[in-house]
Amino acid sequence: MKLIAGTTIMAATMLCLTPRAHADAANRQASLLVKNAYIFSMADKYRKPFTGYMLIDASGTITAIAPGAPGRRIHATTTLDAHGHWVMPGFISAHSHLWQAAYRGLAQDSTLLGWLDALYDKTASHARPEDFYWFTLDGALDHLQHGITTAYNFNYGNHWGQPATEADNVDHQQFRAEMDSGLRFVHGINPTADTVDHSLAGARQHLRGFIDWTQAQPASTAFLSIMLNGTAAFQGTPARALDEAMLEGSLMKEFGLGNQTHYLEPPDHVAAQQAIFPYFAQSGMMGPKLIFGHFIHTTPEILAQTGRAGAAMSWNPLSNGRLASGTADIPTYLKNGIRVGMGEDGEASADLADPFENMRTGLYAIRDRYQSASIMSPYDVLRLHTVGSAAILQASDRLGSLERGKYADFLIIDPTHLAHVFDPYATLVLAASMRDLEQVYVGGHLVVDHGRVLTRDINTVEAQADQRVAASLPGHDRHH
Repeated sequence: MKLIAGTTIMAATMLCLTPRAHADAANRQASLLVKNAYIFSMADKYRKPFTGYMLIDASGTITAIAPGAPGRRIHATTTLDAHGHWVMPGFISAHSHLWQAAYRGLAQDSTLLGWLDALYDKTASHARPEDFYWFTLDGALDHLQHGITTAYNFNYGNHWGQPATEADNVDHQQFRAEMDSGLRFVHGINPTADTVDHSLAGARQHLRGFIDWTQAQPASTAFLSIMLNGTAAFQGTPARALDEAMLEGSLMKEFGLGNQTHYLEPPDHVAAQQAIFPYFAQSGMMGPKLIFGHFIHTTPEILAQTGRAGAAMSWNPLSNGRLASGTADIPTYLKNGIRVGMGEDGEASADLADPFENMRTGLYAIRDRYQSASIMSPYDVLRLHTVGSAAILQASDRLGSLERGKYADFLIIDPTHLAHVFDPYATLVLAASMRDLEQVYVGGHLVVDHGRVLTRDINTVEAQADQRVAASLPGHDRHH
């Protein structure tokens, strides 16, 4: 690839602009022109990949994308000649726990409940609020390195009581890490984490305080939204599950927020989990703003009701396999009208934020389940990890495909080692890997170049995370 810098754009002088002058006016704002690219747009308009160009303005938005060569009047400050390399949208993880990147490989022989005990009770609970800045930053940078440009982040809740100082506010620490990373993000928050009695009043105060604080921070297109981290399924008893569902439903309505709740993940206690499903409707949570995380051990009636309500689910194949949770029947979910996105989950359960492996693992698991090679195609699974994830995060207007008006979040893939291409989608999903990921762009800005993170010194971040994890392990005397 070749970068050509310094292209200048002349200002239009006519007061009444002709169509050509309108094009010139748009070009004056262009900061990057990508040409000679083999583009996997993932837009409905372009079902097949094509060789073409993409023009990006100074705000990081795509202003033009089309097959063929750019016209003579199309210019930008910088031109990137892709020389036939592949360009695709950045992957979107609809379900991540960024801070868990610090605890990879933990409890490798445990299913979900044993793993939760090892991660939360025996290790992470001994970390300090400021540690979660470094843990989250580590995970966010690792996501970017692997071609994930947007993530829903389940943040660690504050379990040390009401924060006394800014440094003790774990929500603020994690938000700052998200902002500092260069990753686009949905900030997931546990509204009752700071409350003593888990009351609606306490949760409302916590949530309002955090929202007000974020609004006082510098504006950034990286920050997409806030959603609730739902916990109804982890309350232990039906009565507590109903109370939590009612609380979350009230907050969703009052603040206009979405909610992603872990539900029907492990094979343990399936009947008890299924029994609380009516609470989601009773609380007013069921609808387009509700995402079920994992959502594996369903019933036909649960699927039918979820589809009718317009709710969604996040599919996490790598962590589902690692924790022996089971395989979500994605083809049936889609037939029921359930919107599906894909997530990398936490790197203490999936251990690797690799969307290529995530797609293959999911695709192969579905084909194994059905014993059919045609039940799901490479195109289908790629679409779920891009367009599908953007849709369930309510960000389809900005993300998921390379189209005019959307953010220029894209990957450049070097196809040199991919041999003969019989089907471009099959090659991209079945054969491409991290060694082929050449560059990662967010908003038209290069953030990862051949594996090297450009936004932060990742060696320093990883060293900080490792030291702080070691201090949080059992046997270390650490006081909060």
